[in-house]
Amino acid sequence: MTAPLPRPCTIPPHGPAAARAAALAALVPVLEGDRVRLRAPRLADYPAYERMMGADTGHMGGPFTPEAIWNDFCNYVAGWMLRGLGTWTVETRAGEVAGFVNLALEWLDEEPELGWMILPEHRGKGLGTEAARLARDWGMDQVDTMVSYADPDNTRSHALARRLGAVRDTGAEAAIAVWETEPVTVWRHKPMPEGAR
Repeated sequence: MTAPLPRPCTIPPHGPAAARAAALAALVPVLEGDRVRLRAPRLADYPAYERMMGADTGHMGGPFTPEAIWNDFCNYVAGWMLRGLGTWTVETRAGEVAGFVNLALEWLDEEPELGWMILPEHRGKGLGTEAARLARDWGMDQVDTMVSYADPDNTRSHALARRLGAVRDTGAEAAIAVWETEPVTVWRHKPMPEGAR
């Protein structure tokens, strides 16, 4: 059995469209760490995103359909143009895609979310912590409040949030439980402004 052909929307552009895409990507801040670099996502990174979101690896609501994965990827990438926040591709110093980190908003989010997804072959090396710390530190000057959402069973995400100094917000969890059918753990990185809730 042969692998399915990529959907036309996932094939990188060429010509003037490629130049325009590169010019827009150049506006996304590049964050440099000791072992990782956060940069604008490219269509060439999409297969790694699809592989992670298509597997049931602790992502809330996962595994996802190919269409849902594409819509999720587009939402986070479009965030840069619409809100000045979005997703970064996490790249090793050797230039390998190691995962993705985002500071962004999804449809039902009440406040910006710091999220991370590291490919299985790059887990357990501290790359996710370094990448999330870079995004968090950059975001501290960009947003008034910042949280991370995690599946209650995703112990790796909970440990990473703790390493970043986040604190559990049971009040936010209770507020989300009013409309969300799936349990969620909320980790707070930055307090809500006075009187915001």
